[in-house]
Amino acid sequence: MTIVCFVLAGYAALHIAVDLYERARERLGQCRAASLFCSAPLLAGITAGSGIATAAAVASDPPRVIRQTIDGMVGTEAFAISAIVASLGALWALTVATRLPGALRHAHERQSTIELLRREGRRYSGRLRLGEISFWLGNTPELNVTVTYDSPAGQHKVKARMRTSPDRVPADGSIVVVFAASEGAASEGVKYIELDAGADAIFEPEQRYTPSE
Repeated sequence: MTIVCFVLAGYAALHIAVDLYERARERLGQCRAASLFCSAPLLAGITAGSGIATAAAVASDPPRVIRQTIDGMVGTEAFAISAIVASLGALWALTVATRLPGALRHAHERQSTIELLRREGRRYSGRLRLGEISFWLGNTPELNVTVTYDSPAGQHKVKARMRTSPDRVPADGSIVVVFAASEGAASEGVKYIELDAGADAIFEPEQRYTPSE
């Protein structure tokens, strides 16, 4: 019964973490910040749960339990596992807590830059050319892409990386909008690319970018 409860609790925690990640990624616009943001409560729960289990195991006689565990006596495995999980969880949580403020600050700055480019930047129509998959984490492929567009200065080719889900990979040759900072702006040289909302978006077949089992 205990094992069943642990399995159900673990499944529920995983489901909540995945849902929180998707919401955070949509809100923050950055995968790294969303990953750190959703892992913080998950790690806190793991560390707290393992810590409580460890404390309960040594409550009766801490020196004896610790000594028996070090000696490798049968029956102390649960305490050893709980202690290891609590320690690793605490270290990982500390790492996340250290990196999270910087990731959130970067996400906020990135979103501010995007809004500035949309509001004040120069807008050009371009074409998207898909390249090879450069990175694949879970169900999120990251592709090398090339965007070609024309401006008064001539034709430009911009290489970028696109991270999306298997069902949202734009078809090769899709029309995109390139936002470029105006000359003399603090963000001069910065560009932002997105699908043209005025064009009917066509996506590659989902199975083409779905990882095999």
